[in-house]
Amino acid sequence: MFQYIKIKNVVIISAFIVFIISSSTSFGLNNKILAAPTDIPKVSFNHNGGITDLSPTITVKDKTMTKVGQPGDENEMEYKSLIYAINRGDKVSFNFEDEPSQVDAFLIDYETDYSTLWALEKTPTGEFIANTPSPGLYNLDVHAIYPDGEYVSYSKLLNVVDNNLNLLSLTPQNNQCGNEITLDKLTASGNPATSILNQVINQPLIKELSFGIIDELNVQLNNVKNICGIQLGLKNAQNDIHFFAVQSSSDGSQYSDPVVFANTGFSGELPEVYIYPSSVEAKFLKLVPLGSTMEKGLGITDFKLFGQ
Repeated sequence: MFQYIKIKNVVIISAFIVFIISSSTSFGLNNKILAAPTDIPKVSFNHNGGITDLSPTITVKDKTMTKVGQPGDENEMEYKSLIYAINRGDKVSFNFEDEPSQVDAFLIDYETDYSTLWALEKTPTGEFIANTPSPGLYNLDVHAIYPDGEYVSYSKLLNVVDNNLNLLSLTPQNNQCGNEITLDKLTASGNPATSILNQVINQPLIKELSFGIIDELNVQLNNVKNICGIQLGLKNAQNDIHFFAVQSSSDGSQYSDPVVFANTGFSGELPEVYIYPSSVEAKFLKLVPLGSTMEKGLGITDFKLFGQ
């Protein structure tokens, strides 16, 4: 089974993401959208008794990453009134033709300067809570890893509505994720170990960091902050799917359970913003690479932290 095992507060990933590292080292991809293979497992989206299919967008199988579709584009939707609508905070679930080993779900806004992914909180019953800071059109993305190691992302354009929201409250001053947080220390450890990259960071971090395969990236702040997410740029993100987990701690000893993210593959070389299901109070963060579709390790080209 796909599971997370925490040893000394480091997330160790098991078989299925490791499979992607070891077996997927080349691509048949030139930024073309190919017809979806007929053997891709189907997924449907369930909400309040309604069922609708999700469309596959990316597959990784047998050393090949293939783009088989694109996220829904609100600017190209001719009949916007026909877009499936859900209420902000509703619970949604998915039916899989083949049972996956790992499932993560996101609401994604591709229309911002940098594509922004809101990780959806998973309930004990296996449902996901569709929550975003404001109503609007979002792509519901499901990232699934199957027992044979195949990775598939699925997408569906949704209209997230909230009839009770006071739109006057949507101001920059009330945006709890609108401020960049200054980092104090940033340390990368791995094999071979990487020395402290910069003791005090009060300027743009770096032009490029190619870590190779590392154990973790450790972030320290000068005091406890309310953190809501990160901005992360990754090398070759257009042709590669990187998996990573983020853990937080207020004391540097006890860390939270990991929040798992993966880049979309549709943002070119631009960074993407990854937002937690809910903000956390922390002074320390760990960013743990879980594997990628190329055996090159995690290359970071941009890193920022957001919160209050």
